[in-house]
Amino acid sequence: MSERIPAKIWTVFTLFGLIGQVAWTIENMYLNVYLYKTVTFDPDAIAAMVAASAIVATVATLTMGALSDRLGRRRIFMWSGYIIWGVSIIGFGFINKETVGSWFPGFEVVAATVTLIIVLDCLMTFIGSTANDAAFNAWVTDVTHPTNRGKAEGLIATMPLLGMLVVFGALDGYTQRGEWRVCRKT
Repeated sequence: MSERIPAKIWTVFTLFGLIGQVAWTIENMYLNVYLYKTVTFDPDAIAAMVAASAIVATVATLTMGALSDRLGRRRIFMWSGYIIWGVSIIGFGFINKETVGSWFPGFEVVAATVTLIIVLDCLMTFIGSTANDAAFNAWVTDVTHPTNRGKAEGLIATMPLLGMLVVFGALDGYTQRGEWRVCRKT
């Protein structure tokens, strides 16, 4: 007989699982579109961003997972990480050619903007991988039992699809019209 998972834990699974997938969807799908439509049509910029982000995700998940294990403080990594992650995602809308040109006069504006977006993406990825991949997913294992873990993982496995539905339903019309400032405010 499987152990029962308390309602409070199911709520945390649902909220953190959905919030994490909404954040990943915005970061992984819309940041590429933002870079392409507002900064440069050069596909190498997106390739560089994706490659750098993949490296950062791997390193962050491994190192921060080990650190959260060592410290025994997964919850602080989770909730503070999710808050900082959300703030960092909002930041991408503030990095555009006009702003970067005013911050760094004399620099080649497209290259500087691409560089800043890649740096921000790596920062977002580090925070997201720490909060979601290293801390949240390990916490799920901590609070479940082998007899009920499949149920919890089943719920969490639905979250990428739900996250995409939420993001595309809420933001896609704005991005299709190039209304990036509206995306910053939502």
